[in-house]
Amino acid sequence: MWDYAIKHAIWIKNRVLIAALPFGDKDINVITSITLYKAFTSNYPDFDKLQVFGCKAVLYKINVDYLTTFKPRIRDRTWIFIRIEGNSIWKVLNVKTLAIAKITNARFNKYTFPLITSKKI
Repeated sequence: MWDYAIKHAIWIKNRVLIAALPFGDKDINVITSITLYKAFTSNYPDFDKLQVFGCKAVLYKINVDYLTTFKPRIRDRTWIFIRIEGNSIWKVLNVKTLAIAKITNARFNKYTFPLITSKKI
């Protein structure tokens, strides 16, 4: 899962201020920094849907065509967040089956990490 962790870190890095891109305001003569995302798209980044890497995800619906209406859509609740694509699509990983799904409807528990086992000292 290192590749997903690196992609998630790059997603965040592209949306935070960077000193390599100075943005001067001609009226005020002040040089400030802008983000790579702002320089590329001319829009401000949106952090509303950003989640903690590896946190527990509870899915509402998986869009799979071969499922019938009589089969349950979600068999277990062992999904974790691994990546965000764009601003509204999340990639989640099933811990038991190692299946990856792209979803748009989910709830995330930022304080629960299913892959971390606690050891009592």
